[in-house]
Amino acid sequence: MDDEFGYDKVRFTNYKDDIFDCPICSCVARLPKDCSSCGTVFCGPCVDSWLKKQSECINRCPKGSTIKNIQKSLQKIYDDLEIKCSHCQKAFKIADLDKHELHCKLPKCTNYEICGNTIGSTNEFENLQVCDHVCMILNKIRQIKNKQDLYQCLKQYVKEKQPAQLVQGVPLVLNQDQGNSNIPVFRWDRQRMGTGITSSDGDTKIFLKEQAYMFRTAVATYGFEKGIGYWEIEADDKTENELKIGVSTCRDFNYNTAFCDFEFGWAYYGLAQLRHNSNATGPSFGKRFKKEGVLGVCLNMNNGTLKFSLNGEFMGTAYTDEKLKQGPIYPAVSLLHCAGCKLITGKPVPEIFLN
Repeated sequence: MDDEFGYDKVRFTNYKDDIFDCPICSCVARLPKDCSSCGTVFCGPCVDSWLKKQSECINRCPKGSTIKNIQKSLQKIYDDLEIKCSHCQKAFKIADLDKHELHCKLPKCTNYEICGNTIGSTNEFENLQVCDHVCMILNKIRQIKNKQDLYQCLKQYVKEKQPAQLVQGVPLVLNQDQGNSNIPVFRWDRQRMGTGITSSDGDTKIFLKEQAYMFRTAVATYGFEKGIGYWEIEADDKTENELKIGVSTCRDFNYNTAFCDFEFGWAYYGLAQLRHNSNATGPSFGKRFKKEGVLGVCLNMNNGTLKFSLNGEFMGTAYTDEKLKQGPIYPAVSLLHCAGCKLITGKPVPEIFLN
């Protein structure tokens, strides 16, 4: 079924009534909305298209009637519907379907049973049918039977690549500016991104282009356990909508939401506001940030604080919370409509955060 219409009923495993039937396409509603007067549920794309041609509800409801997203109580029922993936036929909660299908339809790495990764169109290893350096090495190892040849192969590869590029998960590099402290170098986790987010440059750059105007989240591969962590978010000049940037104590949730909508997320919102456990309101903070500049993020787990800077200028302590002392805590960012950024890691903590 095309994304512009609803879902075929035969794909559902627990849909027993017609409460979410869209009268326009006669399918189960996708991104459901309803009328404030008659309560009829429609596909979001269907009714949006209808309202571009007509100024009233399809049921000719009184003037002043509005079409908007369904209420939370109804949304909860909708989110519990189970639907089969159009590719693998496995059943999932409808709230998780888009992300699963985006992942499911991609070609799988030749070592998929081990790594669980797919191969995106921006992957530099696409022609080798592997997802990253680790799986490329694994394929080479499988082809080498002589231990001496294996040793020489790995030795040559280590010479050519920095250690941080050899590990898929969380490589650590030694930073001379901070003595013997290890500074983590990490990236965005391709398995933990909302629908429509694409990654490039070794998964350090992400970009979202979608029409639903719903926040989508990307979570980093690394979770801080203790001490002070620092990373930067560099703006993408093609960004049209402000980002929500911060940390999450949870790495597995519905990525087609903003992580800071929940109690496990703390974020700076590019509108110069803060967001924690809310998708609507938050106090003013700092300066605006959207399509230019570099945002510095400092998580101090020693005292449970989250601080931000913009272009090297300290903006202040955004949060002080006991929960920010307990790891793992993951860097996260939420994108809306047309937005992107680059993740920069491996830098020492700037002095402005240590004073």
